[in-house]
Amino acid sequence: MAKDTRTRKLEAAFADPAETETIIGGLRLRPFSLGTLNVCRQLELTLFLDGEAELSDEEKQRQIVAFAWVQSAPLTEVLAALRTGTANERIAEFEFQLDVAALPELITEIQRISELAAAAAVEVAPKPGRSGEDDAPPNC
Repeated sequence: MAKDTRTRKLEAAFADPAETETIIGGLRLRPFSLGTLNVCRQLELTLFLDGEAELSDEEKQRQIVAFAWVQSAPLTEVLAALRTGTANERIAEFEFQLDVAALPELITEIQRISELAAAAAVEVAPKPGRSGEDDAPPNC
């Protein structure tokens, strides 16, 4: 049975060992994970959630910087900033540390990861013939 593109991308996403490191512009990026995907949702990083979203150059830059921060800052710092609502301030500070020369390589890595994230995204579709929550089974 031939494997579809989504299956190959999922396998690639999860076949990389956790200890694999990606270093871009002096930044050590953690491997993409389900936690990363969740943070992308919280920060509305649509580059990783909807590969076809139309974004301004300014918004693309914001999302690239945010992703680099999410994947390179200490995890405890990222989680604390999300809990306290200070992630945007931390990202703005981080932007001053990001070397402009690293952007092309970072964009290439982001394109690779966004394809993997899109393949890993799971959408729950309603059961055919059902109209919504009214037909949901009761909680027991």
